[in-house]
Amino acid sequence: MKSLTAKTAIALATILLLAGCSAASTKSSTSTPSPSATNPYGGGFKVDPPKATDVVLTVSGTSSHAYTMGELTALSTKTINIFEPFLKTRQSFAVVPMSTLLNKAGLAGDQKIETLALNDYAFVDTAAHFIDNNAYLAIGRNGADIPMDQGGPIRIVFEDSSPYAKNLDAWNWSLKAIGINK
Repeated sequence: MKSLTAKTAIALATILLLAGCSAASTKSSTSTPSPSATNPYGGGFKVDPPKATDVVLTVSGTSSHAYTMGELTALSTKTINIFEPFLKTRQSFAVVPMSTLLNKAGLAGDQKIETLALNDYAFVDTAAHFIDNNAYLAIGRNGADIPMDQGGPIRIVFEDSSPYAKNLDAWNWSLKAIGINK
């Protein structure tokens, strides 16, 4: 059988069953992602990882940028080892500081921003809270791509020392956009 392209697979996953985050509320920071019995990210089906030229994230503020996987990989200069609360195990993530992305888009301070997943799960908070709580955009896990059916290809994570390490609502996975909350 012919392999799906990353864009087609992402669209199918979104439409069919990418239940990685709770879709019960799309404008709330009170709905915790609901894990499935077999996969805390809700399951789904295998999808080829995005190519370096595939756009995987749009960040919009006073300026806007559509990031390719290659651009995010180039911005990732740090690896963090954290307790991943959904799998309840320590994992290593290649990350980009959220502050880098937010600052470049002109998102700062008490400005409310929304992180939006492929299945339209949204988390709303201020730019300052993401920055002050050491939010990161994870682009790889344990030296490999993060599979789509496991919360990838990109997701938000927090260091163990961050107060948001236990705020599971903020751990938005299968992220597609960050922008001003309207």
